[in-house]
Amino acid sequence: MTLSTAPNIDYSTEAYRRAYALINGVVIMGENHADHHFRLLADAIPADREELLALAAMEARHAREFVGCGRNLRVQADIPLARKLFQPLHDSLTSALEQGDLVRPLVIQCLIIECFAIAAYHCYLPVADPYAKGITTWVIDDEHLHLNYGEQWLQRNFSSHREAIAEACRRELPTTLTILQELWSDLEAIGIAPEALVAEFNCLLNDSLGAIGFQPKEVMAISTSAVARALAHL
Repeated sequence: MTLSTAPNIDYSTEAYRRAYALINGVVIMGENHADHHFRLLADAIPADREELLALAAMEARHAREFVGCGRNLRVQADIPLARKLFQPLHDSLTSALEQGDLVRPLVIQCLIIECFAIAAYHCYLPVADPYAKGITTWVIDDEHLHLNYGEQWLQRNFSSHREAIAEACRRELPTTLTILQELWSDLEAIGIAPEALVAEFNCLLNDSLGAIGFQPKEVMAISTSAVARALAHL
């Protein structure tokens, strides 16, 4: 099947290429971090080691494929800036693991980052070039597996970690919203409506929190608190 291009998008313009360099860098860095994070979790959760290593391998493959997406458009990904944007989430996850905390790393990687990725890839599909569209389509299926792992682990441990999960969301979501704010104009430049991405991300995360065990009012309170914290830092 031939994948058609999005209407009215010229992938060769300087404005598109400049914005794509950052977005592609963020995607590659996010997937590379995910590979590393799942390997760290494999060491921290020995009972799930093989499953977590398999998830890590998927993320490593995603990173390689998205490098190819940039190469296909002859765009050099802006990795240094992408690394800077992701550093707070990465540092928070690794420091939590060093302290023996499994809840915050799982919330960061398996809920927040995976919901972020799925929302971004869904919004990108309609405007992607044909090469990237084919890759992004199958990557989305993989990301749902990663999200499901986190949901199931947190659901099994919900009764003993309820407040820790909520606090991790309240603490880490503002950082994610700040990343989206930094990418706003670049998302628009490649054809993605940032408002739609934020809405889909919020919907996916709220659904995940509900699946884990939170009641609708609790989910709303967590989201409202996170947005308030994010706005306070803008």
